[in-house]
Amino acid sequence: MRGVVVVAIVLGFGVAWAEGPKAEPPPVILDLGPVQPTPAPTPEPATRRRLITSITIQNGASGETIVNFEATDVADEGKGKFHTIASARYSLSDDRAKLKPLSKKILEQIRVLERDMLDFAEVAGPPKARPPLLSEPDSGSQPSMR
Repeated sequence: MRGVVVVAIVLGFGVAWAEGPKAEPPPVILDLGPVQPTPAPTPEPATRRRLITSITIQNGASGETIVNFEATDVADEGKGKFHTIASARYSLSDDRAKLKPLSKKILEQIRVLERDMLDFAEVAGPPKARPPLLSEPDSGSQPSMR
């Protein structure tokens, strides 16, 4: 008899649990059609500017010179805000005929600048001589590497 009562109680809980509390009706949702994407914000007005951002001059003691530089276009939005639009690297060794007169003019101006830079180095203090890599042995010891 106890088994029948336990089974009846368990079945009663099962039915009550299955029915559960009455669910409220779902919210009303309207179908409004496809979404129109939000347009991108209008960029702030800016001024396009070009500047030389790096110059590399490689001189050899035998007289050869290689000059490379980079020109960069930036957007100047004012208030100290800039962002890079594009950049390109150039070399004065470019063989195109239309660039030869400009390459020659730039190289002449670089030579004037180099003379001024050598004067600057002399006034600021010329380069110091490097000690030899291998020094003479002191009283028969092995040469030291410095």
